[in-house]
Amino acid sequence: MSMNTTQAGLRAGLAVTIATAGLMAAVPAHAIKVVKDPVTGALRAPTSEETTAQARAAATLSKTQTRATQPRGLLTGKVSPAAIVHADGTVEQELDESSLQYSTVTRNADGTLNFACVTGSEAADAIVKGKAKAAAHTHTAKEQSYEK
Repeated sequence: MSMNTTQAGLRAGLAVTIATAGLMAAVPAHAIKVVKDPVTGALRAPTSEETTAQARAAATLSKTQTRATQPRGLLTGKVSPAAIVHADGTVEQELDESSLQYSTVTRNADGTLNFACVTGSEAADAIVKGKAKAAAHTHTAKEQSYEK
C-alpha cells in the first residue's frame, strides 16, 4: 500500500469522524444511549432488552431516591405516616424531623452570644454557618429552689 493511499484513507476516516461528531452535537446529549459490547469492548446502540433493563434500573433508582427524601416518622420510621383519627375525634399524627426544634448559640464579633430557637435542621445549620440571621432574643435563667 502506498503512502498516498494510506493518507487518503486516514483523511476519509477523519472526515467521517468529524461529520459524525457534528451530527452528534446537533442531538441533545440526553438522547444518546450506548452500551459497551462485552465481547469486543466497542460502543454500540443498545438492544431492546438492554434498553428495557436500563429503564427498569432507572425507575428503581428513582423510587429509592424518592423514598429516601420523603419525611419519616420519628417513632416508627414509616415514610409519610398518615394521621390517625380516634373514635372521640382526637387526631394523632406522628411527626418527622422537620418539626424538631433546635436551639443554637453563635458568638458575635464582640464576644457576646446570640441565642436562637428555630424549627428544622436546615434553619439551624444556616444560622450556625452564618448564612442566616436569627431573631435576637434572650434566655433568662430562673433560680430554682427545691426547699419548702
